[in-house]
Amino acid sequence: MLDDRLLGKTFTLTSSDTSGTISLLGILYQYRLLGPAEAGDTVVIVKHTPLYLGVIKADSQLTY
Repeated sequence: MLDDRLLGKTFTLTSSDTSGTISLLGILYQYRLLGPAEAGDTVVIVKHTPLYLGVIKADSQLTY
């Protein structure tokens, strides 16, 4: 089972691909973009499944 501590973590995209891998807490995870983003954008993890982490561009997430 994935750890909810991953939710809200941010990282910078190194390519414009819609999916890729990222190392967090010493573990490699696959991610998928859930919205438009480009290389160099900061993204935030908003969803996790056993297969991948769902990420969106950080400035598209509403904060209250």
